[in-house]
Amino acid sequence: MPERPGITDSIVARQNSATALCEAFGFPEEDWPLFARWAAAPLSPRDEEALYQYVDLKIAERCWKPTDDLLSNLIDLEVDGVELTVDEIYRFVATLLTDGVF
Repeated sequence: MPERPGITDSIVARQNSATALCEAFGFPEEDWPLFARWAAAPLSPRDEEALYQYVDLKIAERCWKPTDDLLSNLIDLEVDGVELTVDEIYRFVATLLTDGVF
């Protein structure tokens, strides 16, 4: 059965958004296919846990060696003297990835 253009176009758009997300967050290019897969469908609990573990590792890397990317900026962000929590950063990344708002 051939794929319907609207559905295929939507998946491609979500995967392209995932690539833009990865670039903004400074994630290595070899990891982009993983994000494209996660963006193609709703996250399962297993995928969500894998995403959170990935982001947790990247947060640790950026805390040790900050870079000029969105993730480092989120780590340094303070609102009224309060920093974002790791859980808030997880949710931010997951929301951008799954809701395609990026």
